[in-house]
Amino acid sequence: MPARFLPHLLIALLALVCAQAWNRINIGAMGDSPARANVRDGRALTSTDDASYLQGVDRLLGARPDLEQAPETRRPSLRAPGYSLFYLLPRLVLDPLPAISALVWMQCLLYAFTVAMLWDTLVRSGIDGRIRWPLILAFAALPTFHGFLFHTLTEGITPSLAMLLLCCALRDQHATHRRWLFAGLLLWSLLMFTRPALLWTGLALLPGLLRIGRLRASAFALLAVAPLLCWWLVNVMRADALVGLHPLYSASAAGINRPTHGAFWELAKSWGARGDDFHAAMEAGYRAAIRCDTASRHADAFIALAPDGLLTAELEAETRQAFSRWQRFNCEELAPALTSARGTIAITTRSEQGILFALESITAEWRRTHRWHHHVIVPLRVLKQMVAHSNLNLWVFQHTWRGQPAMEALRWFSAILHALLIAAAALAFLLRVPLPVRLLSFGCAAYLFYLAYVQRGVEERYTLPVLFIGVACAGFVAQLILKANFTAAISKRT
Repeated sequence: MPARFLPHLLIALLALVCAQAWNRINIGAMGDSPARANVRDGRALTSTDDASYLQGVDRLLGARPDLEQAPETRRPSLRAPGYSLFYLLPRLVLDPLPAISALVWMQCLLYAFTVAMLWDTLVRSGIDGRIRWPLILAFAALPTFHGFLFHTLTEGITPSLAMLLLCCALRDQHATHRRWLFAGLLLWSLLMFTRPALLWTGLALLPGLLRIGRLRASAFALLAVAPLLCWWLVNVMRADALVGLHPLYSASAAGINRPTHGAFWELAKSWGARGDDFHAAMEAGYRAAIRCDTASRHADAFIALAPDGLLTAELEAETRQAFSRWQRFNCEELAPALTSARGTIAITTRSEQGILFALESITAEWRRTHRWHHHVIVPLRVLKQMVAHSNLNLWVFQHTWRGQPAMEALRWFSAILHALLIAAAALAFLLRVPLPVRLLSFGCAAYLFYLAYVQRGVEERYTLPVLFIGVACAGFVAQLILKANFTAAISKRT
């Protein structure tokens, strides 16, 4: 092996060992705690969403005869298939549990390669070693960046793919060939095919695309988007109607995710309700209503999400009535349909339409009378939730070691680092950094604004791609500061 690759290998090895070590320690701690149910055979961590990524592959390979296939084939797919294809690779040769182990190792190896690739890219970009080494060692060793590598979710790969895309874009700036641009386009295509919400990461490739001419750039960009478009067209045909790239709510959904659920969420996020609190209240009410338990305590749980003292008696009464009508719909119409041959109600019924109209009216009235709360206070609160935390989401940090001096020191250090990296990612476009970094930083800022103002029900994992990109952005921002200080020192001497 050439000696010049030795630092790359050592950095990748450090990242791999640390990622495995922190997560193995975490799984061991969970195995001796009430959280052991969230560990899949000591191999990976489970979550609410991972089944929607894995079950399709197991069903395709005939490993899940318990899953009904007929009702699912004509419904839109909720998840873009990129991550499922990532799982399919080991499943072609392994049983489900060994394939999960292989998937986790693939995610950790991809992360380790990403860390080494960033180090080499920073070297090529002229980033000073006093900046590069601390940044890379923190990126490789700190559990701030390892929290989802043992989850079977898109966040196991998308942050690494986003960072690799930026590295390709930066390398293409000084390359005489277009190989790095084409590698970046391939990564962009895979990112969109895995998580469509990350389409904005392609901004980093714009300088390289424009250098090859608008016609060729358009053709290559279209090729990159083609897999996502094909999947979307299949979803449109399945739904027999236009659907979004994340068709969470469907008129034919065989469960809670019907349009009425989306309307309740629009109201709740106007109040500033947290996504997990909202889902807990709604899912408890739904499960009870399916059994024809329409008690008012479930409406109470939903009403409790509203800000204290801001919900008028009239709006509260209208909201309770809408919730009660939704309970009766689930009991009298949806529950019988779920046990029928069709397995669902394929349309939005008249009673659902009435609930939707009522909720739209309530939401519009709330937003009209509480504009400052809806447009300013809630988005700022969500932004704070996204930025002001340590990102140490593993069980061992939140429970087993919590309160210990070393743990609290790590928590504060990680929280400060997290905030600084998110700020670097969102604000670097205001500085004289390389154009791919500037464009991608602008995409990060727009994405954070979307999460804070539009989506609102955010989770820590949604900002992971921004956090990873922030590591690279921080390197270039710190380089500017170092140069400015050096220039100032020289000026004083002369």
